[in-house]
Amino acid sequence: MRHPRARAHLRALRLPHRWPRRPGRRVDLLLRALLRGGRRRHAARPRAGVVIPRAGALADRRVLLTGASSGVGRAAVPLLAAEGARLALVARRADALRAMVAERGIDALVIEADLGDRDQARRAVRDAVAHLGGLDVLVSNAGAAVFGHLREVHPDDFDRTVAVTFTGAVDVVREALPHLRERHGTIVATGSLMSRLPLPSWSSYAAAKHALRGFLTSVAIEERSQGSGVRIAMVHPGPIDTPLFAQASSATGRTPRVPPDAYRADVVAKALVACAIRPRREIVLGGETRAVELLHRLAPAVGERVLLGIDRWYRSGTESAPVPGSLWGVRDRSARVSGDIPARDSLLAWVQLGRRLAPAPATPWVLARNLGVVGVRAARLVGVLRSPRSECPVPGHPARDGLAAPDSR
Repeated sequence: MRHPRARAHLRALRLPHRWPRRPGRRVDLLLRALLRGGRRRHAARPRAGVVIPRAGALADRRVLLTGASSGVGRAAVPLLAAEGARLALVARRADALRAMVAERGIDALVIEADLGDRDQARRAVRDAVAHLGGLDVLVSNAGAAVFGHLREVHPDDFDRTVAVTFTGAVDVVREALPHLRERHGTIVATGSLMSRLPLPSWSSYAAAKHALRGFLTSVAIEERSQGSGVRIAMVHPGPIDTPLFAQASSATGRTPRVPPDAYRADVVAKALVACAIRPRREIVLGGETRAVELLHRLAPAVGERVLLGIDRWYRSGTESAPVPGSLWGVRDRSARVSGDIPARDSLLAWVQLGRRLAPAPATPWVLARNLGVVGVRAARLVGVLRSPRSECPVPGHPARDGLAAPDSR
């Protein structure tokens, strides 16, 4: 292209001056330009005495993040701060979270609250709004779980899982919604693949995530009906490398065998940040997650057999579970991002949510290695995976009483 105006347009889009001859290459360059956001934005030089605003896609946006002390929430804190957000962080254990933000030099309000208690959940939102002067984004990430079949789990433990993972989220959204309406704000929630299909041995958690999805999709329509401008996004990942598995309360007295392949916690955290910047209604994150969902939808009989194998895999764990576990208490080792599970980036997430989720070059090889390990371990456990492990009797006390269920093998 020789025309001066055409060259100026190409330069603004950061395209080469020489237009490629192949049509496929032209489309590829245009798509890359659109993903970059089109024209470059040149920041004006500030005058003397003018306060320079924070840089980043969430510059000066007021963000409330729940479940911030471990796993995905802990990984999301520095990512949100890097985008310029003003943060209020909620966790059951505030001291570990304060130490982390101080170590990283992050300016954030840390609020200690148990979202399983309605009064504490409401107070957390009020404290955040008072400190930040309002609210632009709510990232609902808190969750808890108990491992075991329905007949093994004490009713109090089941109810506690639902209270933290679902009811607590409802209380936070209800309290935050008026403030979000004032700013045409955004709600971003950590969903789960298990909000879209069953999860044996974690029925309380699956029930809570199903309820959360139904609740948020309903509220999204209500907000659209009212023209409030509040947008709601949900990210549904598959297995994640977090301390959940190692620190979960267990009704069997044993820890579940960890998944042989999982996504790194920062992959999900980056997805939450991407949806806070540009909300999408629902994202089933990653190719493996999407494949399992499609299998269960299109071939339910085959999908159920896969879930049957997953149930027996989880129940084949042999290590003693922590008592009482993270459902009721907060353990020192739970204040981490990783749970030491074989983890990797997602090969598909960058296509779904942009280049910030681009995988490391070694990701295909890591995936191949993990799948190979799955085959080797499944061959060793073939006898266990073919037959169910007998259920433990229902414990006489909930996990909060510090009593482990008897080990019935």
